[in-house]
Amino acid sequence: MEVHGVDMTREAYRISTPINGVDVMGYVPEGLVMEMLGINRRPGHGEVYAWLEKHFASVEGALNKRYSGAEPKRPFDRITLAEEA
Repeated sequence: MEVHGVDMTREAYRISTPINGVDVMGYVPEGLVMEMLGINRRPGHGEVYAWLEKHFASVEGALNKRYSGAEPKRPFDRITLAEEA
């Protein structure tokens, strides 16, 4: 998984991961990170990167499910594909 920075308009971090030879782009909402960290403010980049590292398998799994047309389990169902956004 690769992080491509924050999309301020969407208030989400752009991520991508290869799935079946295709680089699939998605968005991880800052609100999801805030909720899971239990904070009431926008998380810093370091906090988000640490959170993404800790939840790597779940985030990649959510992108895989979305790409295959399935719904990820909560709370990772808030992660979207770039083409859906």
